Amino acid sequence: MPSTPQQTIENLKSILQNSESINSGLQSLIEFLPFSEYDLISFMNDQGVWAGTLPPPPTGWAPGEGSIDLGLFMYWLHNPQYLDLSGFSLRTQAAILLVIIVLQPKLAPTLMTYENYTYFQINELIYTDGSVLSMKPFADYDQGWFFAFLNLVVTLTQNLWYAGAGFPTTQPPVIPLKGAQQNSVTIGLLGDAGTGSSTYLSILQALANTNPKPDYLIHVGDVYYAGTPSSSSQYGSKYFVPNEEIDNFLNYWPEQYNGVSFTLNSNHEMYSGANGYFGDLLNAGNGGSGSPFSAQQGSSCFALKYGGWTILGLDSAYMGTSADAFMNGSIGGATGTQGKWISGLGLVPLTTIVLSHHPGFDYDCSGPLSLWQEINGAMEGDPYAWYWGHVHNGIVYDSPITIPAGNGQSGFTTNTYARCLGHASLPYGNSPALDNKPIAWRATNAQSPSSKQLANGFATLTLTQDDSGNLTSIVESYYDLSAASQPVYQQRIF
Repeated sequence: MPSTPQQTIENLKSILQNSESINSGLQSLIEFLPFSEYDLISFMNDQGVWAGTLPPPPTGWAPGEGSIDLGLFMYWLHNPQYLDLSGFSLRTQAAILLVIIVLQPKLAPTLMTYENYTYFQINELIYTDGSVLSMKPFADYDQGWFFAFLNLVVTLTQNLWYAGAGFPTTQPPVIPLKGAQQNSVTIGLLGDAGTGSSTYLSILQALANTNPKPDYLIHVGDVYYAGTPSSSSQYGSKYFVPNEEIDNFLNYWPEQYNGVSFTLNSNHEMYSGANGYFGDLLNAGNGGSGSPFSAQQGSSCFALKYGGWTILGLDSAYMGTSADAFMNGSIGGATGTQGKWISGLGLVPLTTIVLSHHPGFDYDCSGPLSLWQEINGAMEGDPYAWYWGHVHNGIVYDSPITIPAGNGQSGFTTNTYARCLGHASLPYGNSPALDNKPIAWRATNAQSPSSKQLANGFATLTLTQDDSGNLTSIVESYYDLSAASQPVYQQRIF
């Protein structure tokens, strides 16, 4: 890991001297951590691997109140001796420990024990959504995620959001699409890809070699671990492990797709205030000039037009909240800046395809998420199809589908073709929570006969129009690295 912040220690000293005045965003995040830890403890107990007496839950906890992704963070904050800081300079190690010292007096006690903590050093569990709970690289308890959390703390304590509290106001572009083949355009879709790993490279290579070859590439978000900006940028010197947008994503993006590529904002990129996303990926300060994603013109939203239809790329991250580590998506409400832009497009919902990082309902169909109603309200109806990432899995939901009430939201029935494609790069496994659910297809191919983990993948959309410019068909195809030359699932959805 590269060494880091030139200014962090001095800035954090002032925070330490006034440690009683932690801002509300950080306080809410701190209160979220005990619920996340108990989500993990409860799951370990359900799986029969919890050693010792099960502790009582924190006051107010209910299943799913936290995020199991953050399940070990409380333990690391109370026991920093178990963090591997050897890849950092001594100055950066001191800064990391200082952040932890600032946070410790504000934390509830950890309920995790050493014996149960070490379980994940040699074992792995597959969570209900398919997430891999272990300390292997990019699995849920890889310590890189903890340093990403510390970057979120830096963002919160120093108020480093790219556009402050408001949504970035760059006018989103409206772009007509054109394919290499007459009356046809193919779009490659991948999500949660930015690892800089060999898996990411294999996915990009396989995607570029599909038949038909994609005319455009769209990434629906997540560059890991925190999408940090370059060290030479305005805020780059403040973050632990800078350059992630460049080192883990941008450096490997295929040059042949410069100018015909798009990428969405995500929860992980918000951990560094979206500074890397807007500054390095979009080069927003220069209107996108020189960026592979120059077509976005520095905006995190866009509308693509083909055959009388619209493909709507949305930013579901920036107006989320740090209180839950941006795990739930928002466009800032149907009447916010982004909602007003959507309304102003005059869209017909039945000829609109939505792309976002965050989902519109729980991955297991157990309840709606507020993002569904936000987008429905802005569009005045449900979209024809909706593709999202965030959940590390490949899932094609039934259409129509009924989602029961939950999460404080009313239930609904929709004809929307809802799909998840967050399985491009991170490890994931078979999700038992998807059994017997209204799902037409889900990823099931193992990486190898002996592996619990499933093959990473991506999708393509091929849209065809007639000579009069009217859309005549939409075909979706899902691929994975077990058989990248042929789709493992394909359906004509229009």
